Amino acid sequence: MKLDRRQFVIGSAAFAGSLMSGCDSMSGLCGHRVRRLMDECISGRLYSGLCCASNRGFMRCCGNRTFTDEVQPVDENTLFDLASVGKTQTAALCALLYADGRLDPDAPFTKYLPEHVLAKEDCRITVRDLATHTGGFDNSKPYMLPNVAEHFERLFAKRPVKPRGESFCYACSNFVYLGMIVENITGMGLDTAAKKLLWGPLGMTRTTWNTCVGDGNVCEYPKSTYDGPLRKFGEHNDLCAHYAGRPMGNGSCFSTGPDMLKFVTDFIERRTFKKEYYELQLNESVRVDGHRRSFGWDMTSEKSTFSDWVKTFFSDRAICHTGWSGSAIAVDPECGYAGVVLGNRLASKEATMGPRMHMLDLMRW
Repeated sequence: MKLDRRQFVIGSAAFAGSLMSGCDSMSGLCGHRVRRLMDECISGRLYSGLCCASNRGFMRCCGNRTFTDEVQPVDENTLFDLASVGKTQTAALCALLYADGRLDPDAPFTKYLPEHVLAKEDCRITVRDLATHTGGFDNSKPYMLPNVAEHFERLFAKRPVKPRGESFCYACSNFVYLGMIVENITGMGLDTAAKKLLWGPLGMTRTTWNTCVGDGNVCEYPKSTYDGPLRKFGEHNDLCAHYAGRPMGNGSCFSTGPDMLKFVTDFIERRTFKKEYYELQLNESVRVDGHRRSFGWDMTSEKSTFSDWVKTFFSDRAICHTGWSGSAIAVDPECGYAGVVLGNRLASKEATMGPRMHMLDLMRW
């Protein structure tokens, strides 16, 4: 008899339950499989270093944070450039403002970003459209210029290429705009706003949107993960933030395994913020072209921004996000799971996507 995906998940969960006596705190068969996959990623030169953690009690670091002959091992205090995983921090800040009644997700985004050229027109693209990548903007980046004035001039002049709601197109500029909206509403820069509204309440003490060049425990990334000039350790991998000389909402903040575990675990415990904060990010906001998105996150579906996400056995309530530099995080409310994979990849995004999704999947059991 052929099992469908849902039957397989239920059967796998039952089997995992029967093994839990040997998987306490991920110390038995389940934990062994994650550790073996992590080691294979390091020995196979997919990653230089990794930190994996889950609310099942698993936390492990392996490999090196640098590429020099001198061993510089990754530990729980090592800072990783989150790249686009940082978009979830922007989404979370927007959700907090929504929960406080300061941001309407279904209002035109130009209501909060009057600097944009569309503010002078009958703009129908909403804040939610930006957060779900369905506003019609594509992922072109004409604003990627080292001259800061030109950078922002072109950013505010970018126009959609399709009607809103017609299709899904992942576009970093969507979250650049959301980050600016947060700054306009709060009157604070992204790092300050995040520390006051998000990271502080969650107890995330080792996360920053600022560069951290002077930090003695920050990861090195290979040239293949950069566009433009090679950056120093602790400079933003993201070229948009690098040229802007400031944090930008499309990602590129720095964090550690323990800090990111606090962030994702809070979606399961739901103890820190108002219910509207969690509901906005955990519930489906849009379904288009076979894609499903919550506010700021990808959801399991027949298609996915991250192709290997659809090959896992997360429930249809799960949310996930990955980053260009090698990381991924996931939350599955159906089974009460939250997981984190942080790494400085050596191989391509495509070569590392499957393993990082598999590590997230394995840590559920």
